[in-house]
Amino acid sequence: MKNMLEVQIGQLTLRNPLILASGTAGFGSEMETLFGLKNVGAIVTKTITIEPRIGNHPPRVCETPCGMLNSIGLANPGLITFKNDTIPELKKLDTRIIVSVGGENEDDYCEIINELRSVSHISAFELNLSCPNVVKGGINLGKIPKIVQDLVYKLKSITDKPLWSKLSPQTSDILSLSLASQAGGAEAVVIANTIPGMAINIWTREPMLGGITGGLSGAAIHPVAVALIYTLRNKLEIPIVGSGGITNPEDAIELILAGAHAVQLGSGNFIDSLLPIKMIEFMKEYLKKCEYNSIKEIVGKIKLKT
Repeated sequence: MKNMLEVQIGQLTLRNPLILASGTAGFGSEMETLFGLKNVGAIVTKTITIEPRIGNHPPRVCETPCGMLNSIGLANPGLITFKNDTIPELKKLDTRIIVSVGGENEDDYCEIINELRSVSHISAFELNLSCPNVVKGGINLGKIPKIVQDLVYKLKSITDKPLWSKLSPQTSDILSLSLASQAGGAEAVVIANTIPGMAINIWTREPMLGGITGGLSGAAIHPVAVALIYTLRNKLEIPIVGSGGITNPEDAIELILAGAHAVQLGSGNFIDSLLPIKMIEFMKEYLKKCEYNSIKEIVGKIKLKT
């Protein structure tokens, strides 16, 4: 029986377009006990850096109207521990594994990918070029198209695994950054990461986050993600992976109609841990109700009023 939800992202085939976003599903085993990762197309691991990172000072999360702020600071066990302890566990998961890679400079990205490129059950690398919660690296590397293109190009010479660029909405020209990723050899762009935000306790006059500012996610940023993806549709030759404010199944369909070939579910996991299962079932029902044979048929198929 044909799988109507199967999608192709570059050379990577996913059983369905639902991906669990980096930082919101740990290293997979945490979610496996809830619903079984065989039900999702892929999982993106927490971002890995060369050295272990303890992250920013707590508190690290703060609820906001229609969303949440986080200032985790890329807390992770570091490359060596990840390779020795986590990689063997990832092999047990029945889904595509995409490793998120972060660094303070170009050499960091090169070292991590060089170390992990031979791991057979890693399906792709997602380049974190958009984290707003670190002093070095992250968005600081992802603001300038030439830097993005050169970095992706260099990494492409190291590995034949697919490279995805995760970009920030904190830019006046998402198209130039996306085209730069494409020119460097990326097989997809992930649009987009969180939006910088801040909250203050008016009684103590202190920031609500230990890192002072953080990344805003949740329903509040969903329209921003829709607009960014719509801006890029038909302008790129590589697929778009949509991310931003998915809190119900309809949100995922909206991003696909705007032009996303697949979607990443992030902080919506914190609201409803069974949302991934609900999304997959809704996608099937939606396609049947609208008489489509494949999810690929609705990518970018928004109807514009004349």
